[in-house]
Amino acid sequence: MASSSSSYCILRRLFYLRPLSFCDIGATIMRRRIRFQILKSKSTIGWLHRLTGLGTGLSLCAKPLVIPAEEDNKLLDIDPKSLTHSSLVRNAATVVVDAASALVSQSVIAAIELHQQHAQHVYELIRLYEQHITTIGAPMEEDVWQEIIGERVKADDVRRAALEVETVLEAAIRTLEHAGEAAYQAGSETASLIAGQRVTLAMSQLEVAKAVSSNALQELASVQELSITVTSKHAEQESEEGQQQAAETAAA
Repeated sequence: MASSSSSYCILRRLFYLRPLSFCDIGATIMRRRIRFQILKSKSTIGWLHRLTGLGTGLSLCAKPLVIPAEEDNKLLDIDPKSLTHSSLVRNAATVVVDAASALVSQSVIAAIELHQQHAQHVYELIRLYEQHITTIGAPMEEDVWQEIIGERVKADDVRRAALEVETVLEAAIRTLEHAGEAAYQAGSETASLIAGQRVTLAMSQLEVAKAVSSNALQELASVQELSITVTSKHAEQESEEGQQQAAETAAA
């Protein structure tokens, strides 16, 4: 009876978790300050080995628990019979969905921000091209053109960074989809539903950000076309003026 009581006490301490996802058994034992002399009981250690796989390097995953401040020093009453394989698998699947959701969220935020920065650089290019159109043939034309080149380099760099983040996001979305499927198969329908909703939300938010960048590129293409047209007309005009001056010089 003493051995069973001490074993149950140790289990209570092992599963007294803060809101963490993955819990290493050794670290949990250290945090809960289980006295070394209690673990010296061979029957207790053998029983824990059979239950948790302590000797095989396995880890336990439990649902994140929120402990009120006034109960910090109390132990949770957990029935060992409830710690079945199916419940542990469900908890692990939920933890994986949470982790994959965090990866998707961070990736989509980064992608959205980069697309917004790209759109800003493109709109600055549009402004510079419009300024270039009004300065064709003027002394400051070359200065404006150098600004256009510099701004285009910045826009291209941000564009490449956005594409790299999108590659990570696509992998994160696939991971979340697989995690949601695993959660459903494990019996955690809620986690599976949340995974699907987060995938849909992330993709819709990304599409909105990409649309803003795409619209900016379309406007830039129109301004570039106008700039080329104006530059060509100016070049033709200069050519005609040069030929006329040459003819007048020859006639004189």
